[in-house]
Amino acid sequence: MTKSLHHFIPHQRPRNLRIIANPASGQGSLELYPLNRLFRAHSIPWDLHLTHAEGDGARLAKQLIAAGADVIAVYGGDGTVKDVAAGMTGTGIPLLIIPGGTGNLVANELGIPRDPASAAALVTGETFQTRMIDVGTMSGQHFLLRVGCGVEAWVLRDVNPELKKQFGKWAYIIAAVKTLQEVPAAHFRITIDDDLVISGSGVGVTVANAGAVGIAGLALSPGIGIADGRLDVVFLRKADVEGILSLAAVMAGVNEALNEVTGLDASHMVGRWQARKVTIETDPILEMQADGDLMGQSPQTIEVLPSALRVVVPPPGAGN
Repeated sequence: MTKSLHHFIPHQRPRNLRIIANPASGQGSLELYPLNRLFRAHSIPWDLHLTHAEGDGARLAKQLIAAGADVIAVYGGDGTVKDVAAGMTGTGIPLLIIPGGTGNLVANELGIPRDPASAAALVTGETFQTRMIDVGTMSGQHFLLRVGCGVEAWVLRDVNPELKKQFGKWAYIIAAVKTLQEVPAAHFRITIDDDLVISGSGVGVTVANAGAVGIAGLALSPGIGIADGRLDVVFLRKADVEGILSLAAVMAGVNEALNEVTGLDASHMVGRWQARKVTIETDPILEMQADGDLMGQSPQTIEVLPSALRVVVPPPGAGN
């Protein structure tokens, strides 16, 4: 679900636009002709740079900013966006997201058009708009949407490129159904801001910077802000239909309504807290995922960098 955007900042049309593209993105190759026609019509100098391995996006972004780029565009999925954003965090240089993946959850979160040419057109006016958003960190790595262990990592492990190519977003649904039949419980110890400690048996923890969280990449809550300076921590205790319904209810803030309709008490199956810093310990050790990529194992400490990344967004009142 798209959030309302606040604190818009106007910028002049780019004078040195650089595009970082992932040629292996979920939607195939970036069509250069319409982009070239668009940018030439608005006298915007641009150039294209390709990623070939993880980490290339951050490295290229840093190099291009040092060489004078005043806007960096990224074409690819959420993993590529995360990679490029890592090289731009704290620089103040605007990031233009051109959706090119399977889920494109970061773009959806910010109300950016799904069509690549329409997204690119956001910077072609006399001025364009940006806003500052939060960035999460874990083990020196950056993320924009969420990190998690347990159910989310197991789902991600079961989604291979062939499955995504064949079924698109439905690949995550297929993997989630399979995971719910097999996921084992673990013991979790979650420390919130070095103060509150939550421990117990469960099947997964999600630490969200944005509302697009949960099983299968579903946008479950309009209440989580990507620019509120906080992380939202969700602890899922049961991996069954009731547990997933409870996760959705707690994230959407309708757990009381769910209880009235179904008799389910979401608080028994799901916990939710806000934090600036979260430490997750598990027994046994579990894989972690960040914005759709497997990244390390527990234990991990996750923190938020408030207002650390400038992104190009549609102007106020613009529809998606």
